[in-house]
Amino acid sequence: MTGEALLSTPSSYRWIILVLSWLVYFAFGLILASIPPLVNTIAADLSLGYSEMGIILGSVILMFIPLAVPIGIGIDRFGQKKMIAIGLLFISTSAILRSFAFNFESLFLVVFLFGFGGPTISVGLAKVVASSFEGKERGIASGIYMTGAVVGSASALALTNSLVLPLVSTWRNVFSVYGIIGFLVAFAWIFLARESPIGPSQSLPLKKILRTLLTHKYIWMVAIIGSSSFLVFYGFGNWLPTLLEEKGMDAVGAGLLASIPTWLGLIGSGIIPGVSSAGSRKPIIIVLLLIEGVSIYAVGITSGSFLLASLVVYGVVSGAAMPLMLVVMMDLPDVGAEYTGIATGLFFSIGATMGFIGPSLVGFLTDLTSSFLPALILLAVVVEAMIMLTLFLKED
Repeated sequence: MTGEALLSTPSSYRWIILVLSWLVYFAFGLILASIPPLVNTIAADLSLGYSEMGIILGSVILMFIPLAVPIGIGIDRFGQKKMIAIGLLFISTSAILRSFAFNFESLFLVVFLFGFGGPTISVGLAKVVASSFEGKERGIASGIYMTGAVVGSASALALTNSLVLPLVSTWRNVFSVYGIIGFLVAFAWIFLARESPIGPSQSLPLKKILRTLLTHKYIWMVAIIGSSSFLVFYGFGNWLPTLLEEKGMDAVGAGLLASIPTWLGLIGSGIIPGVSSAGSRKPIIIVLLLIEGVSIYAVGITSGSFLLASLVVYGVVSGAAMPLMLVVMMDLPDVGAEYTGIATGLFFSIGATMGFIGPSLVGFLTDLTSSFLPALILLAVVVEAMIMLTLFLKED
C-alpha cells in the first residue's frame, strides 16, 4: 500500500499531532528569534560590531546546509518522532548555553549548536504534516503548524525587552528562560507524540530515490525560489529591531514594532496556503514576491505611518511565502508524502545557505556604508529576481 493510500481513512489523532507540531515550532521560533531584540545589548556587553553580530545571527542556520538532506533521508527511513525530540533538545541546550557566552567565539559556537537541532525540526514537521494530511487539508495544516514559529518569533521580538528582560534582569537569563520553555515542549513531544500514519519509506532503493528527486528540476526551482524567504527572514527580520533603533526608537518600541510583521504573518501563513489549490499557486507566488520586495525597500525609506503600513504589508505577504512553497514542494510529482523528508531537506539546505548569507551580508554592508538602506535594496532586488524563475515553474 502506498503512503498516500494510508491517508484514505484519516485518524482524528492527526489534529493532536498538529497541536504538538505547533508547540514544537513555537519553541523553535522563540529560540530562533531570541537574539535580534538583544543585538545592541549583547554587542555592547561583549564589544562586538555589526559584522560580528551578523555572523552570529546567520550561524543559527549554518548547519542546515550540510545536514538538511541527510536528516531528510533519516526521517524518511526511520521516522520523525525521535529525530524531532533530539532536535528540540539541541536547540534548548543552545539557548541555555548562550547564558555563559563571554566573547564572539563562544557566542558563535553555542548559537551554531542550534543548527544541529533545527533541521530535524523543520524537515521533520513537514514530514509529519505531509504524512497526516492530504489534499486541501494539507495546505491548511501546513499553514497552521507554521504559525507556531511565527508566534514564537513574534513573542521573542515583542516580549524580550518589554517583559522578559525586566523580569529576569540580564540578557543571559533571558536565554535560560527560553531554553527551559524548549525543554518543556520537548518533554511534551516525547510523551505524547507518535509516528504519523505513513511509516518509514522502504518502497524504493535510496539511490534511486535520491537520483529521482535530485534530478527533478522543479524541486530545485521551488527550493531556489523558497530560498528568498530565508534570505529575507534572516537577513531582514533578524536586523529589523536594530534597524528601527537606528531610526530613533528605543529598544522596547523597536521590539514591539518589529514583531508586527511576524504577528501579521499569521494571516498569510494561516490563510493563503489553505485557500490555494494545486495547479493555481504560481500566480499567487508571483504577486507575493512582487509585493514583498517593494515593501522591504519601503521600510528602508519611510517613517511614521508609512513605515507602519510597509511593515504590515510585508508581514502578510512574507508569512505566506514559505508555507506556500512547501505545499508546492509536497504536491510535486515524485514527492508526495512518502518522500517529503528528502525533498524538504533539499529545500532547507539551499534556503539555509541564503539564511546564513543574509544577516552576515546585511551586517557587513551596514558597517561598510553606515546605513541599512543599501542592504535592503539588495534584498529587495533578489526577491524580485525570483519572479523570473517562478514564471518557468510547473506545479504538476
